[in-house]
Amino acid sequence: MEEKAFQYWIDTPSHNQIINLPFVLISGWIICAKGSVIDDLGICYANQPLQPLKSASRPDVQLAYPEHSVLGFSDFLLFTDFSTRAKFSIEFTIDRNKYGFIVHFEFDSEIGKKFLRDKQEKLKIIRNILRYPICRNEEFSNIDRETQLKCLSCQSKFNLNTSSFNFLTQELVVHGIVKSTANISANKYDSVAVNIIEQFKNGLILDNGCGLRDVYHDNIVNFEIVDYPTTDVIGIGEKLPFKSEVFDAVFSLAVLEHVRNPFECAQEITRVLKPGGTLYAAVPFLQPFHGYPDHYYNMTSSGLKNLFSGEFEIIECSVPQAGLPVWCLTWFLNSYIRGLPETAANNFKNMKVADLLDHPHKYLEQDFVTQLNLEVNEELACVNCLIARKL
Repeated sequence: MEEKAFQYWIDTPSHNQIINLPFVLISGWIICAKGSVIDDLGICYANQPLQPLKSASRPDVQLAYPEHSVLGFSDFLLFTDFSTRAKFSIEFTIDRNKYGFIVHFEFDSEIGKKFLRDKQEKLKIIRNILRYPICRNEEFSNIDRETQLKCLSCQSKFNLNTSSFNFLTQELVVHGIVKSTANISANKYDSVAVNIIEQFKNGLILDNGCGLRDVYHDNIVNFEIVDYPTTDVIGIGEKLPFKSEVFDAVFSLAVLEHVRNPFECAQEITRVLKPGGTLYAAVPFLQPFHGYPDHYYNMTSSGLKNLFSGEFEIIECSVPQAGLPVWCLTWFLNSYIRGLPETAANNFKNMKVADLLDHPHKYLEQDFVTQLNLEVNEELACVNCLIARKL
């Protein structure tokens, strides 16, 4: 292998990490000479065939290495597919020449087996708090060798398996305008969420739009529209498939901006939360467009409080560390530079902050405004406008 043919970085897992869940998230990036094509990306172990890895956009890496070709990747591997001590390598081609590198991690098979047992126990608990999300009936029967549940009121059916209850019927897909996506949402709990998890360690918490979690808590119901390994119940936030007043706390973290009807979601969150229960919600205000797979609304603090007005005592509405203005500032600037041609981008990077503090009209004919591409203009738009005709 030519060592200088490419460079790479592994974001997750960390070097020699012991994986204590029956899956691992593999993410990182590869760069090579500009103009070269990186292709046929996959991961293999022992003498098994190459398993494809999903590519992922990495504008941050492209910004750091503007003179290189960049390929990001993000995918997860299931523990059941691999031996616990297998050696894993990521392989790919550059201009049809084969390359690769070793990824150093191991699965802990015992903890992985415990995850599967814990999931089964949790699903038994969840079974007792389900209701059909459309007709709101709470009585079900098992059919088809227990691979389906049937609502005894409207006779609708939904799937179940050894890892999740699936309420994502076609009717709900249409209602929530659910779009398929290859993106993997995976974030860690912040200190506020961790404290709530500890506070209700003997209770039950709904993580409404959880994404892929790297820790599986036995007191959290992981609710998603995507069937990740850690997902317990699949459905949409506008029609939660749970009985009323059954959760001690509800998390809605970076989710409400992605739903078509946040008011309907807020009503459902309110319904399933016990009186006196705790809500922890976080939504963006000044963030660029980011569709996972879509992005509808940003909110002010007043807008967020208004979603839950009337039935909640607001304990605190503040800006967390992960939402401080500097995150917004660097996100906007990096995306802005990415949207410019190389010469205009370099000129823009050499400007001082003081050069950008005049009235915007002064800059409208400048290259860093006129040459910004359409994608980034949409991503960073100060205002979106709509002209329409009623049918």
